[in-house]
Amino acid sequence: MPLDSPHFKRGVVFSLTFLSYALYHASRKNLSGVKASISQDWVGNSTFHTHPPLFKDEDSAKNFLGSLDGIFMIFYAAALFFWGWIGDRWNPKHVVVFGMIASAVTLILFGSLPYWLYFYSIPFYITIYILFGIVQACGWPNEVTIMANWFPHENRGAVMGAWASCQPLGNVVGALVISWVLPLGYQWTFAFNAFLIFVGGLLLHFLIDVKPKTGSASGANISENSRRTVVDSEESDAEVSNSRQLDSVEEINHEPITFYDALLLPNVAAYCLCNACVKMVNYAFFFWLPFYLTHKFHWPETEANQLAIWYDLGGIVGSVAGGILSDKLGKRSPVIMLMLLSSLFALFLYASIGDNRLLNGFMMCVLGVTISGPYNLIVGTISVDLGSQPALAGNEKAMSTVTGLIDGTGSAGSAIGQFFVPLVQNAFGWTYVFYMFIVMNLLSALCLLKRFLSDTRVLWRNYRRRGAFSVRRQALEDEPLLASD
Repeated sequence: MPLDSPHFKRGVVFSLTFLSYALYHASRKNLSGVKASISQDWVGNSTFHTHPPLFKDEDSAKNFLGSLDGIFMIFYAAALFFWGWIGDRWNPKHVVVFGMIASAVTLILFGSLPYWLYFYSIPFYITIYILFGIVQACGWPNEVTIMANWFPHENRGAVMGAWASCQPLGNVVGALVISWVLPLGYQWTFAFNAFLIFVGGLLLHFLIDVKPKTGSASGANISENSRRTVVDSEESDAEVSNSRQLDSVEEINHEPITFYDALLLPNVAAYCLCNACVKMVNYAFFFWLPFYLTHKFHWPETEANQLAIWYDLGGIVGSVAGGILSDKLGKRSPVIMLMLLSSLFALFLYASIGDNRLLNGFMMCVLGVTISGPYNLIVGTISVDLGSQPALAGNEKAMSTVTGLIDGTGSAGSAIGQFFVPLVQNAFGWTYVFYMFIVMNLLSALCLLKRFLSDTRVLWRNYRRRGAFSVRRQALEDEPLLASD
């Protein structure tokens, strides 16, 4: 395949943006995978590293870790709105690369430098994690915009569903890196993830274009919704060659939309509210699952990180299968609704299965399919659908804003939820934490109820029409046989 062919270029864009955001998630996974180790260090129980304790007991350290998760999500949510707005006005690739390099720096400052320098300060940890949340938000809305520039509407569910699995796959990579490097000390897990995301940022910067070049064959095919061919009316058809048509392609100069305009677009508000609920649950598993397995069942932290991978593997399956199925149906909301309702039963079962490793792995996989799967569809496939819907009249400067709005609203809901996880756990136990997740996923399903009923009616109407057509066709096929009797 030629290196300048459209298919090769799309493959490079898909692969490198996939890798890029997987590394974003791997770096974000770091703190959740070493919570037990870092809390032991903070209370002065570390065997190999003696210093005055930062906290008096492990519960205080655990509450601070929960607060850090909430602080991260608050500033991550706010920054998603900002970086989405910036991405529609600046080069989105530059925003993504800046976020990756800045994430590498903040990882070192948060997890490695304090250990190496014996410098432990609560205000310092809070400040660095605020910065980490801000620069992490550079990634998603702008990566989605790059993908939308390169891939057409056809099979969008399958393409974006597969691509959005970069999030759970990044969690898998992060968990594996942690389990392999943690025996050297938790500080080296931060350093290694920082190195990976830094190198990934350099690769992205030098190896992809933000969109197909104007006038290229791929550009003409991919951007048909946002471009038009202008041909001088005085020229006859015989005088207009294919190359002349390509040269006459012009950009339509749309203005970027505001957040208020984006919120008023059809279905955007409903998916924003749905994402606020389901992302809270998904990120609670992201932040707390390894710690839960270590704290509840007293499993080694490396083993807990490896077992937690099953949740993310389920997320990959749910994201890819959900995208393909929604393409087949021609509707997204029925697939998401089925997953969310299934998650209610899965959460109830998981809260009471005990410490059997096989059952834990299986149920985590089911939860990944039914929680991480729909979340990935909402922030990936559906964000692109909503950011390129007919109401925008081909305005390609709306994609980052719409994506940032949907993911930012979800992150705001998740930020609030992360403060409640340690509070509910300390007061009532882990079982009630899972009951809280059930309530949140039920609310997320209710947010989509109107859209789900509308799509279901359309599917039922189409099904009945196909059935009636099949009956008529069968009658026409049988008619000559009946006439010959």
